[in-house]
Amino acid sequence: MYRNLNITLSITLIFAEQTLNLISVNELTKRYGRLEALQKVSFTIEEGVTGLIGPNGAGKSTLIKILLGIITANQGEAKIFGLDSRKERSKIMERVGVLHEKPSLPSWVTARQYLEYVASLKRLANLNEEVKRVSEICSLTDFIDRRIGTFSAGMVQRIGLADALIGKPELVILDEPTANLDPLGRFDVLTKIKRLRDDEDMNFLISTHILSELEKVCDSVIILNEGSVLTYGLFNELISRYASPKYTLKVDDPKRFIEDISKKTVTNIEVKDDLILAEVKDYAQFIKEVNDMVKQGVIVLEELKPLSPTLEDIFIEAIRRKEA
Repeated sequence: MYRNLNITLSITLIFAEQTLNLISVNELTKRYGRLEALQKVSFTIEEGVTGLIGPNGAGKSTLIKILLGIITANQGEAKIFGLDSRKERSKIMERVGVLHEKPSLPSWVTARQYLEYVASLKRLANLNEEVKRVSEICSLTDFIDRRIGTFSAGMVQRIGLADALIGKPELVILDEPTANLDPLGRFDVLTKIKRLRDDEDMNFLISTHILSELEKVCDSVIILNEGSVLTYGLFNELISRYASPKYTLKVDDPKRFIEDISKKTVTNIEVKDDLILAEVKDYAQFIKEVNDMVKQGVIVLEELKPLSPTLEDIFIEAIRRKEA
């Protein structure tokens, strides 16, 4: 009997570890004087790549600092790996890599010296091998022996990212990781984040106000605005919840098309250059009406394409619903 009980307890503990939230936040509030930077923020994050998005001043950096135990909330609770961010900060930081917004690094040492120092603080056995690994990931190999003071802002950003990846942490928190990078640099960093998730099962929390970037890599999203959570969840779930289907059309007579299409079928319609952008309420009815127009010779349809919903669509709709 007792042997069976022990087996049951072991299975229960294993299952609990597997289903433990990566990050959980409950009723988190932070005030700076009269300014309430966070207002009863609550959410949970599972494994994967999570985007923390919102405009400048939404409270993203404040939230990250509370998660890392750098500042204390006025009320509420924040946990990483089930550990209290304030009381168990040292245990958390052993398992987390961080890139803060606008990293400040010592200008008088080389990139190699700095990364070796960071690796030594984490008590890694083979410093050279680890520095080589993160340098290759962050495209620093050709510059590794140059002093940091000679680097551009974009290269300093890459060193900060390499710092966050040292030791293959379970969770990497990145605050504006693509700041100061050109478009090719941003694409390169995001591609490598996706590869690290796919190949090495690393988890990421990425804070940014550039919504278009995260669509390429994130599994789930938290949207902050004015210190409050507008919504959060898996990206695909948010699309189905907030985004209406969109189509682009090219016809010979855009004005006639807009006049004839039923207002019950589309929620919004506009013309950009020679293309019509239609936000569709009823897909089946929309396609039927377009086909009827073509058959009756009302329009000549040259092109019809679906548009993938974007994070910006979700963000705008979430704000609209909150205001409503």
